[in-house]
Amino acid sequence: MYLRKNRKARNAFDSAARYAVAGMCVFLLAVCVRPLYADESSARKKFTVALTGKYPPFSFYSAGGELTGFDVDVARAVAGRLDRELELVTTEWDGILAGLLVGKYDAIIGSMAVTPQRAEKVNFSEPYYVSGAQLFIHEKNRRTIKGIKDLYGRKVGVGIGETYEHYLRNKHPEIKTLAYKSTVDIFQDMRNGRIAGFVTDRLVGLYQIKKGGMPFQPAGPLLYKERMAIPVVKENPALLVKINRALKNMKKSGELDEFHEKWFGTGTGPQESRDAAMTTKTIVIKLLAGFGKTLQAAFLSIIIGFILAVPSGIVLNSRRTVAYYFVRSVNDFIRGTPLLIQLFFVYFGAPQIGLVLSPMQAAVFTLSINTSAYMAEVIRSGLMAVDPGQTLAGRSLGLTGLQIFRHIVWPQAFRISLPPLMNSVVALMKDTALIAVISVSEVIREAQSIISVTYEPLKYYFIVAMMFFVFTFPLMKLAGRLERKIKEKGFLNA
Repeated sequence: MYLRKNRKARNAFDSAARYAVAGMCVFLLAVCVRPLYADESSARKKFTVALTGKYPPFSFYSAGGELTGFDVDVARAVAGRLDRELELVTTEWDGILAGLLVGKYDAIIGSMAVTPQRAEKVNFSEPYYVSGAQLFIHEKNRRTIKGIKDLYGRKVGVGIGETYEHYLRNKHPEIKTLAYKSTVDIFQDMRNGRIAGFVTDRLVGLYQIKKGGMPFQPAGPLLYKERMAIPVVKENPALLVKINRALKNMKKSGELDEFHEKWFGTGTGPQESRDAAMTTKTIVIKLLAGFGKTLQAAFLSIIIGFILAVPSGIVLNSRRTVAYYFVRSVNDFIRGTPLLIQLFFVYFGAPQIGLVLSPMQAAVFTLSINTSAYMAEVIRSGLMAVDPGQTLAGRSLGLTGLQIFRHIVWPQAFRISLPPLMNSVVALMKDTALIAVISVSEVIREAQSIISVTYEPLKYYFIVAMMFFVFTFPLMKLAGRLERKIKEKGFLNA
């Protein structure tokens, strides 16, 4: 009789947990997925352009916190000639082409060089300027390093995803090529003596060295020339025709030459006034706005992840049904794959199956699923640690299965799970730095945009680290206090 009742209770509990998991998945989709069909009339009026916002003097933030630079001016001029409203999207370079291919923006105006490999995936406009790859070295090595061959057997830095890395690895395999996230990182390693030189665009290199007051100089002639153009998807040839027409008219009118003189000319002019250092007010606003987005993504992900993790943990601690194998398979897959790949898969892959997610929605969706997998394992271990005899004692008192779980099992399991759950929360806070790759302007990305102008990475990374610490330290203390409160209620066997 007891076994029959116990089996019925367990079946009912398992079914409830299964429905809870399904319900939470539906809830998560409802929260994160925006309407499939946006207002097309408003979409047609915009010209959405992607760039990094961390590449002075082509795209960076001005003293007032506004995007400015050579590429920004070109984008505004092209949008004006297309008679469309310009919308600028800042994103990471290593994911910028993938975003174009899945329709996140109309074009990239970010000094992208034309290469045969890229031309297989997208259509390029006519070049809007021509530059070249230049080797830069520390000025103290100017007597010993005259050209690229003098660096054979030594380390040379390049920007990740740029054509210079491919060139060095193929044309000069004797060089140890190191890829960096930004020019600021390259400058740091140059000053610390970890690399002997770096390769970048000549115009960019000369500008950034001057602005950063760095002791570097060009060595040797241009390695090769590059044509910079505007890529669009192959499925939109009409837009390419309009962009080419706009560029042709800009060249004919001299507008492109004016932009070049403005940003790279030797005389004083608009560049001096617009290229002022960032004000303290602008820096504070950008960091606080970025941290606000970090907290928003983290808070929503923690709440949704925990809601999903509780029934998942219960299922994983129950007998092995279909629900158990489903949750186990999903959790193992999520924990066994990098979060960065999951972000790319959701953000860039969702449109392929008809789901249109904004960057923040994709970030919350991915972080929620990711953290729920880890929290579910923590909750499962907490449930396993509760003495089974206490469940039997509850039944002997005539309590139902739900009452036993609510008043006896869960308080003890939760106290055991609380410290590792808090570790998951802190880890999630730090993982939000990855959402910058899908165009979410969280605090790390905002700090990098500031560093690209100020050239003070240690200062601003330290400030961001303190912002995280000030927020997470009270959470850890609160968790300890909550753990003591649970103890005081008599759950000492946990």
